[in-house]
Amino acid sequence: MTDKIRLMFVDDEEDFVDYMTRHLEESNLEVHAFQNPVQALKKTSGETFDVGLLDLKMPGMDGEEMLKKLKERDPHMEIIILTGHPSIESAFRTSKNGAYEYLSKPCDFDVLLGAINKAYAKHIKSLNRNQSERVNTLMKSASRLSPLELLKRLKKLRKSKK
Repeated sequence: MTDKIRLMFVDDEEDFVDYMTRHLEESNLEVHAFQNPVQALKKTSGETFDVGLLDLKMPGMDGEEMLKKLKERDPHMEIIILTGHPSIESAFRTSKNGAYEYLSKPCDFDVLLGAINKAYAKHIKSLNRNQSERVNTLMKSASRLSPLELLKRLKKLRKSKK
């Protein structure tokens, strides 16, 4: 297990993906980069990511559709849209569908890193809130469980990430 932010990065522009991946990795992120959104979803099935960085206009599946699919897969994953084709309408739609941030290309790299860090902080808060709710629910039923069963279930919750 790594201490790095796990980032899924999907953009159809090969040179941009190579450039950004190199700089994001130099910034101590664990980057999983893809140029095809459909393949990205297939290859990452069963995996979890902290933050997603998605282009908006891509062949095969646009960033809005991918955002919806990623949020269905993992509601705690925070998604940043990075687009060369910004519009108020797409910003509104992606925000409504759960995007954390909407940035225009070209984007200052420090601004992007700041957005990734803030998205990660929100991701951690979301996971902890979910974990806290699960513990509270378990504790409400504690009187019906043996102490050993309660301990076993608490340990299981501690090991689970979500």
